[in-house]
Amino acid sequence: MINHKDTITLWFNHNPQQDRKKAKIYSDGIVHQLINNACPESLQFDIKRNKNGKPFTDAPVDFSYSHSRRAYLYGLSKRGALGLDIECTEKERDFITLSQRYFHTDEHHFLKNLSPENRRLFFYRLWTRKEAWCKLCGGVLWYYLGRSVLARQQTTANNPTLYLTDLTDIQGYAGAVATFYPVHHVYINTLK
Repeated sequence: MINHKDTITLWFNHNPQQDRKKAKIYSDGIVHQLINNACPESLQFDIKRNKNGKPFTDAPVDFSYSHSRRAYLYGLSKRGALGLDIECTEKERDFITLSQRYFHTDEHHFLKNLSPENRRLFFYRLWTRKEAWCKLCGGVLWYYLGRSVLARQQTTANNPTLYLTDLTDIQGYAGAVATFYPVHHVYINTLK
């Protein structure tokens, strides 16, 4: 039996718009529709940003979204804040140099010992965990890059326990969800 308190539902969409401005308008429409569906009692709401840049609304729901290329991922939660990130894993990079420059020393050493294919996938897994954490709290990614996310559950200085959930079911993409509550099940719906 699934405990729905431990479940997050996400929505995945390939945005048909190639122009960035049109893609943003299309994506904003999806965010508004998802919030309206989750909170029909909140007919009128605006999406605002807190002092750290995290988007929020007065509707009784927290949300996050991310995109990589034309793939968009959206999440809502009535349980508490969440942060999402998605990254295309096809792009080859110098993962050793990038991890040495930006990641925690333990992460860099871990990546160095992996095969090239595993290194690429794990680099993106770590990157999406860091970006999801950043989107959970709001702020600047540089603050999170040097912090280790090898463990999927972490105690943070000023906040409750951080939970990081990897998304591995989207072909060609790495993704992560960050929350301050445990998540045992993630369902990904495809929007068409």
